[in-house]
Amino acid sequence: MHNLLKRQLKKNGLSLDTFPNATNWRHLLDSINKSYEQADQDRYVLERSLSLSSTEMQELNQRLKETYKTRESAILNAFPDLLFLIDEEGTYMEVLAGNKEKLHKPETEIIGKKIRDILPAVQANLIMDAIQQAITTGKMQVIEYELDVPSGRVHFEGRAVTIGKISNGQYGILFFSRDITDKVQSEYQQKLLDSVLTSTTDGIVIISGSHQVLYANEAVTRITGYSVEDLINEGKGFLRHEKDSELCKDIFKQANQTDHLQQEVIIHNKNDGISNILLSMDTKRNEQGQTEYIVGILTDISEIKSSQVRYEHLATHDVLTGLPNRYLLEERMRQSISKAEREGLSGAIFFLDLDRFKTINDSLGHGVGDRLLHQVASRLMRVCRIEDTVARFGGDEFVILVDDIESQEQAFQIAEKILHVFDKKYHVQGYELNVSTSIGISIFPTHGTDVEQLTKHADIAMYAAKSLGRNRYQLFANEYLESAITGLTLEHEMLNALVKEEFLLMYQPQYATKSRALTGFEALIRWQHPEHGMIPPSDFIPVAESTGQIEQIGLWVFEEICKKVVEWNEKGYLFNRVSFNLSQRQLMDGTLSDQLIRVMEKTGAIDFTHQIECEITESLIIKQTDIALETINNLKKAGILLAIDDFGTGHSSLVNLKRFPLDRLKIDREFVRDIGRDKNDEAIIRATIALAQGFDLDVIAEGVEEESQMKFLQEVGCQEVQGYLLNRPLSLEQCELLLQDQMLATKEVVFK
Repeated sequence: MHNLLKRQLKKNGLSLDTFPNATNWRHLLDSINKSYEQADQDRYVLERSLSLSSTEMQELNQRLKETYKTRESAILNAFPDLLFLIDEEGTYMEVLAGNKEKLHKPETEIIGKKIRDILPAVQANLIMDAIQQAITTGKMQVIEYELDVPSGRVHFEGRAVTIGKISNGQYGILFFSRDITDKVQSEYQQKLLDSVLTSTTDGIVIISGSHQVLYANEAVTRITGYSVEDLINEGKGFLRHEKDSELCKDIFKQANQTDHLQQEVIIHNKNDGISNILLSMDTKRNEQGQTEYIVGILTDISEIKSSQVRYEHLATHDVLTGLPNRYLLEERMRQSISKAEREGLSGAIFFLDLDRFKTINDSLGHGVGDRLLHQVASRLMRVCRIEDTVARFGGDEFVILVDDIESQEQAFQIAEKILHVFDKKYHVQGYELNVSTSIGISIFPTHGTDVEQLTKHADIAMYAAKSLGRNRYQLFANEYLESAITGLTLEHEMLNALVKEEFLLMYQPQYATKSRALTGFEALIRWQHPEHGMIPPSDFIPVAESTGQIEQIGLWVFEEICKKVVEWNEKGYLFNRVSFNLSQRQLMDGTLSDQLIRVMEKTGAIDFTHQIECEITESLIIKQTDIALETINNLKKAGILLAIDDFGTGHSSLVNLKRFPLDRLKIDREFVRDIGRDKNDEAIIRATIALAQGFDLDVIAEGVEEESQMKFLQEVGCQEVQGYLLNRPLSLEQCELLLQDQMLATKEVVFK
């Protein structure tokens, strides 16, 4: 029996053994009918429920799909890396994620294109190798490369991962490109910092608040001698030597009291050596103001200190002699003057200038001159006390500062000792040199109370000593100052004398000894000063020599002579020559001969060079240099006559005479003056004339003032003379009258 029927029978109180009556049967049928109706209703409800559930599930599933896609899109959009899907041949299938601004080219230009068509060769080869390795090994491959993107140069880290076959049947590769530019730069900066910390010569330490070394670079080892491990592991501070323990405590004490500390310290290294250190310490504190750590920089300034000492010595001492220089001298003078004023004492300044040093320097060379100065310095140091200052003032000038002078006589005694320094000859590079000095003395506070004044007064006194004959000393006097001021005034006024046409020439006639006929002239320069009248050459020529104006003045003299020689020849005047004097400064000018030739060409005197004579003093010829000798030879080649002036005064005439292309000797007035009174002078004149004849040279004597002198010179064969006996120096007008008279006299003789 069906279970449903059994349930209905039981529900209506019936059994299989009891047959239902009409009422029970009706109830049974109604119950069964209701059961079927209920079943149909339940089935409808179930089907309806199933239908509704299916729709909702579809909607839910759609929502889930959309949610997943949204989340996937959000994740991919938030993904920092560029994510590419690439096939095994390197074709870009898809750009899945990442900042598209970091693409080498726009996405539309790379999809479907191969890597080698898009990227530069180096980067493309690198990525393709990584892809092939990922496919072959099945393992992720990591590479680094750089690319130019719109925002600039970017450093990427690339990761290639295989994902099996894709839609086109090839292996698919997920390729991640991460921008690691910041990381690379940070690593580079860190490496750079590490390199700086390692290679720097400055020691760098980081110290904790408890004074334990947390970091130390290698330079600390070079400075202290202690290894980095020693400094860090032992925890005993950064200055390890026991002699520096108190210094270390003091430094930390100061560092705890200030944020920045800098000072010079002297520390001991492991081997007991010492170093000068510039220490800089910066203290970093926490929020409570407590010392968290200290950064220290140790700069070894030992070499700088040594150099500083050397530089200070160079700045205050003369390189050539090692003596104090002018700067240090003046500083010591200020100290001595102050001491003298406080204690009521006196001191002295001795200003030395070597006599004729320039001649030695010019003739034998600067090497000899420098060594001579060195020897002079050594001798001066030996003769002076330790507390005295011997300084090289400049050139061949020395200054000696002596404190505690009791009297002028004591100063004179010191000056005598200094002069004796020069008694012995100096031996320099095979030369025996006789050198003397002139000394000027000023005493403080008598002659001044400041450095400049005392030095100037000693300098002026030195020039007074030179003017009095050299190789002597002279104490400053006010009249010397007045003379010096006059000299300076003269120097200043001389600057404009040429422009103002204040210079003029006088002409000293020269005559034949036997006939007393006019033979020529010596041109003598004079200065017609508008206030002081006629100034002789002895007063202004030395000034012109020292200031360098002599060259310009000498050229003016030569040009005037050239003009007159041409003019007198055009007028028919009869004369043999016009002579002029050449100064030492001119002779040492290598361009002199060219200058004189240009003047002769300009004036037309180039056709009358045989009537122009250049007189050179014997001392200049003896002390000649290569430049001077070349100048003399060039003048001779140009046709100018050459004569030695003041012959017999240079002591080396016989040795040097044959070396020069001379035409005439001029006997100095010093020998002529004592004719008839000094047999030695007469013997010198005879020897000079005989010597001149041997060299085929003419002879002229100057300074002839007496008939007895004239007669003697005629007897010994002197061809020409000049002097007051026959004529004084004449003005240009007087000179031309003399020439006119001679021309007329000659015509009368011819006419007769």
